[in-house]
Amino acid sequence: MKADYIYFGENGLTNTSANHVANMAKESIKNVACELEAISFYSMTISLVSGGTPQQAKIGSTREQLDGVLKSLETVGEANALIAWLREAIKARERLLTEVKEMTLEGYCRDILGGVELPQPNVNILQWMENRGYSIPDINGEFPGVTTNRLLGNVVSRTESYCKKFGLTMPTQPKKEESMTEDQYMATLSVKDRNRILTLGAKASAIGKYIHENGHLYKERELFRQTLAHPVYKEGEGANMLLGRYEPSVTHDEVEVLFFRLAAEHRAIQAELNGLLAKRDRTIETDKQKKAAEWQEAQAAYSRELSSLQQKLDTYMTDERKRMSEYQVEYDAWITEQQNQHKQLCADLEAWKLSEAKRIASLGIIIPTELLSIYERINGLGK
Repeated sequence: MKADYIYFGENGLTNTSANHVANMAKESIKNVACELEAISFYSMTISLVSGGTPQQAKIGSTREQLDGVLKSLETVGEANALIAWLREAIKARERLLTEVKEMTLEGYCRDILGGVELPQPNVNILQWMENRGYSIPDINGEFPGVTTNRLLGNVVSRTESYCKKFGLTMPTQPKKEESMTEDQYMATLSVKDRNRILTLGAKASAIGKYIHENGHLYKERELFRQTLAHPVYKEGEGANMLLGRYEPSVTHDEVEVLFFRLAAEHRAIQAELNGLLAKRDRTIETDKQKKAAEWQEAQAAYSRELSSLQQKLDTYMTDERKRMSEYQVEYDAWITEQQNQHKQLCADLEAWKLSEAKRIASLGIIIPTELLSIYERINGLGK
């Protein structure tokens, strides 16, 4: 505190001398204090009841003593004032030394060097760029980054983020259209054509089930052949044996004619149905191939557009890394200068602390003019 320097000058007392004088002043006023405490306004004598000479037990103060009270009090006051001055001066020196010891680099630059800008050795490159108004390059290889929302489960790709940042259109990946199904094909037919396929299928199924193996006509035809070969059958034994005879109700030729006529009809129906189903299959296959070709073409166009955007992104990232490299060079030079300045200022601060503490310690405690007489009287005691 600047106000503390009021106690000091180039010539004066050291702390040791000041403390010694203060102690002497304290001792010097003890006798005066006793005299002041002894002031009384009456005398007192005591005697024995049995007689004898009265004895004086207390002597009251004289007029001359009363007249000296003010002077004695002034002496005490002056001595106490000198003690107070010396004690405060010692405290002031300690405060000044403490201030020097606790001086920070910021305070040293501001108060001692007159407002020198404080170096910033711990500023990172991002803060440095922000302070200079530089836009921060996208250098982390994730530009603009892959954003994943774990709650929603959505992912934003680097290219998509790049398009969003610069107002570009992100191509939409084509979806492969499902091929035509049999039901969808049927839906394209007229009522007549659709009914024709259903009718042919139903007739072919009905005739096929009837004439094919395990069908009723097929089984009866085989049984008819057996009965013609064995028209008599036996059942049981002995007197209880029964004889039976099969009697055809139609001729063998008539059965064969029916069977082969139904077989021919089945082949004809199946042939027509197969032709219609083959046309259906060809239509479905053609639709499948067409949609596959369209999807491949759309996918190729999507890949080309996406590749073009990726090239733009790669070029952008190369430029950003180059820009960051230039910033890094500038920042490294700046931070090195800041670190050197900080190191030098720290060394200057320590040197200043040693010098200033030595200077403060060498300052003498001055005695105010008003206290010189009492100081000289106290300091002269014992000499």
